[in-house]
Amino acid sequence: MKKERIYYLDLIKIIAVICVFTCHFTRSLELNQVGFDIKILPDTLFQVYLGSFGVSLFFIISGAALMYVYEEKLALGSFYKKRLMGIYPMFWMAFLIAFGISLFREKMIPPGVPQWKIIYSILGIDGNALWWGPNYYQLGEWFLGVITCLYLIFPLLRAAMKKSPAFTGIAVAVIYVLCLLFYNEEPMPMSCFVPARIPELYFGMVYIRYIRKTRTWQMVLGLVILGAAELLSLGTYGATPATTFVGIGSFFIFSWIFQHVPTTELMKRLAGFCGKYCYAFFLTHHYLLRWLTSRFNGCILRKAEVIMLYASCLAVVLLASWLLYRFHGSVMSFLKTEKA
Repeated sequence: MKKERIYYLDLIKIIAVICVFTCHFTRSLELNQVGFDIKILPDTLFQVYLGSFGVSLFFIISGAALMYVYEEKLALGSFYKKRLMGIYPMFWMAFLIAFGISLFREKMIPPGVPQWKIIYSILGIDGNALWWGPNYYQLGEWFLGVITCLYLIFPLLRAAMKKSPAFTGIAVAVIYVLCLLFYNEEPMPMSCFVPARIPELYFGMVYIRYIRKTRTWQMVLGLVILGAAELLSLGTYGATPATTFVGIGSFFIFSWIFQHVPTTELMKRLAGFCGKYCYAFFLTHHYLLRWLTSRFNGCILRKAEVIMLYASCLAVVLLASWLLYRFHGSVMSFLKTEKA
């Protein structure tokens, strides 16, 4: 029997998408040397970088969603097939389209990059591998490689949690502390290091299995965490611990809010839209933002112009996401028909 959709997870995902998109919009303006009078959103929230804040929510939501779907039963073969098929075909299509556009724009393939490095892009880890030199990276960033690894780890975490949740929680905490104490952030920052992101995934799993509905005291705990992060300047002790705790605290608050606000038909439609097109949006937004904002190189944008450019970029990315989703669906349907 198909499980009922948890709308508050999709609504929190919308917040995460807005944070990531907005911070990349600002960074794209800076990369293309575009001056601007205002920022759509501040660069940090509670001592945490805006993009990292959104990504932390994504990892928590991923753990919660996976646990919700596979809490009772998980067949390894079908799980890995579904997860990897959900990631790679659309990524490869988006990569080839972006690579082709870049070829026509630059009139060359990236020079000086060994051909064997295309394997990084095939595996979807080219964003992570950039820390060790240039490759054929076009889109996806480091997040794709990390979330793919977390998907691979999930069945082991799930089995360990069901057998001994306390011991598993302690083991996750120990691994996390060891990362904080001994991980050398050169050349790759800890935010891209898979073991350091397991606590967020695991928290989402714990939330669905043992909490499911946020109590008022847990929402208050979330507020206390955010207040402590701001008052104690938690970010000065390291970006990773600040991101982890602020992400968890914020999840408590957002889940409490969306569980207590009546879920209207509009909210359901927004949640469904986000759930459907979120991955395509993730694949297209960064590449398109860099491209679209490059047209304004050397300009200084006033407040109204920044807002209009932001809205225009958002509209273009939404359209591209819809087209990519439809193209992916058509190709996969064609391949299934040919196979049959």
